[in-house]
Amino acid sequence: MNTEKCNAWVERDKKVFAPTQHLSYYPMVIKKVDQDVIYDEDDNQYIDFLSSASSLNLGSCNPIITAAVKEQLDNYSQYTIAYTYGRKSIEYAERLTSVYPGGVPAKIVFGNCGSDANDAAVKFARAYTGRSKIITFINAYHGSTYGSISMSMVTTRMRAKMGPMLPDIYCFPFYDVSYDDETCEKECIADIERAFATYLPAEEVAAVIIEPVQGDAGLLAGHPIFMKKLYDLCKKNGILFISEEVQQGFYRTGKFFGIEHYDIIPDGIIMGKSIGAGFPLGGFMAKAEIMDCLPAPAHLFTLGGNATACAAGVAAFDYLQSDEFQKILADNTKLLEECVADLRATFPDVITGRRGIDMSCALVVTKKDENGNDVPDGDGTFKILYRAYERGLLIISLSENILRVQPPLNIRPENLKKGFAILKDSIRDYVNGDIPDSVMEFRAGW
Repeated sequence: MNTEKCNAWVERDKKVFAPTQHLSYYPMVIKKVDQDVIYDEDDNQYIDFLSSASSLNLGSCNPIITAAVKEQLDNYSQYTIAYTYGRKSIEYAERLTSVYPGGVPAKIVFGNCGSDANDAAVKFARAYTGRSKIITFINAYHGSTYGSISMSMVTTRMRAKMGPMLPDIYCFPFYDVSYDDETCEKECIADIERAFATYLPAEEVAAVIIEPVQGDAGLLAGHPIFMKKLYDLCKKNGILFISEEVQQGFYRTGKFFGIEHYDIIPDGIIMGKSIGAGFPLGGFMAKAEIMDCLPAPAHLFTLGGNATACAAGVAAFDYLQSDEFQKILADNTKLLEECVADLRATFPDVITGRRGIDMSCALVVTKKDENGNDVPDGDGTFKILYRAYERGLLIISLSENILRVQPPLNIRPENLKKGFAILKDSIRDYVNGDIPDSVMEFRAGW
């Protein structure tokens, strides 16, 4: 494949951007995106299995969203709602609060991204409860602002050299569905209970902030027993239970919010990524009495809830609720599972696990060690995804050996099948030893 123009742009990028700006896997410089197909500056085409890190659940240049954005831009691009009011921000707030789990009366604050929405959760939790301590979990990713990065426990590269972090953040093990029920029943909240008995007074804990499906840890779904026991512990001790839905919200897991897979009504919900349908937007939504505890300007942003992002969000929200989309989602979910099953049956010694829920899918890549045990295959994972890139598929990894499969929810079925066909061919090339070690010099990303 020809990447001459892309390579030239990457060299220009290196001269002006700080290295921390990118976790890039390939020299892919995007020229155009047509819903689920990406075109680079050299006019190479790629099926999109990333959805811009799950921030484009309906793809880019979706005609419904594009029309809404154009209509808004004909009126005005944005005007701060810090000092005025905006029709589109109000309409979107009404829609989002209408789907709060359990039909609970809720209110919202808009920001610019999921990171500052996590910060909002900390602010409101502390203000409402009068407590300071926050519980989060190992392998959590919450964002890159100082508050959200203080709660993130997925890699030391996010935290090194920048301390001290936000104080009073306590981190505990996350129990996912790989644990058996007996172990989970016995152990899953034992560490927290010991902490409450020894060094962390429960009456000083404001909130538990948790991803129902840990995204950047490798799409680990919380064990139902763990989630229920954790929720009950919160209720017993007056601790707010806040669901972090930045990556998994907006039907990524088949339900509007990932927490809806559990019998839990959260006290608050953190939103980002696809909340803006491709435009910068974040939001924290919680029970009305919680949201009423802070006065302005404790949490407002000049560009937060801007009109163009909210216009895009309203259009996306309405389409997500439509019968047309719900049928597409159901059909694509079924097709994805069929493709995953075929892939695992074809390469049972390479793809040895499937994580996540529905269209938030992760494939575990392993190899045999000298004792015949399955162990993570980090090199193999990169070789597979790099060959997939060369064949026309954008897919990245999580952790050491997890293939992240998060296509647009409304991906065209033929492109979903084509993407998996490329992935199958790429795995076959790896198994046959047809991918040279020289590609490892390009290894980057997580």
